[in-house]
Amino acid sequence: MPKETSTYGLKKPLYSDNADIAVINENADLIDSILTPTVNATKTPTGQSSGKLSDVLSWIANRIKSITGLNSWQESPSVTLEDCKNHLQNGTHQTATSSSNGFMSSTDKTKLDNATESSTANRLMIRDSYGRAKVSSPSSSDDIANKSYIDSNFVKKNADTTMSAKLTANSNTSYTTKQVRNIVFWTSGDTPPSTGYGDIVIKTF
Repeated sequence: MPKETSTYGLKKPLYSDNADIAVINENADLIDSILTPTVNATKTPTGQSSGKLSDVLSWIANRIKSITGLNSWQESPSVTLEDCKNHLQNGTHQTATSSSNGFMSSTDKTKLDNATESSTANRLMIRDSYGRAKVSSPSSSDDIANKSYIDSNFVKKNADTTMSAKLTANSNTSYTTKQVRNIVFWTSGDTPPSTGYGDIVIKTF
């Protein structure tokens, strides 16, 4: 009775055996099957350093599939390792357009292309050649205020204006802080009442 190899079970006739064509043909058929293996890319490597040819090829196919991220190890990736090398070494990459992705998404490219210095809703802000940009008048407390809103709602520096709001003096006694401390009414006489820094005197006669 011939012995068999440990991995594939090939027949190993004894020296005392007569030549048997059937055994030779069986080994030939088995070798032919071994050299045309079925690859199973779902089989993950087990960590062992040797195995049947079908197992080794399946492990390699599994790793190729993991590297490319595609559904099949037989598919060609859209980006090759050479492309990656060129990108890392030379900084080359596909130019993004409003219809195709590149180094950024086509959606972000469209947002950049539509940036404007005007106060246009849902558009990115970009400064003009003078470093200025426009915003609409604010409606919430944390909105940006434009110059028109400031000029219409606040007293201009060094400009004549009519006070329409209530002025309330501070009650503290500090004379070093720029503030209205007291509002003093001068009701009669030739000499104004005594005042200090920060006091406003109003003559009523």
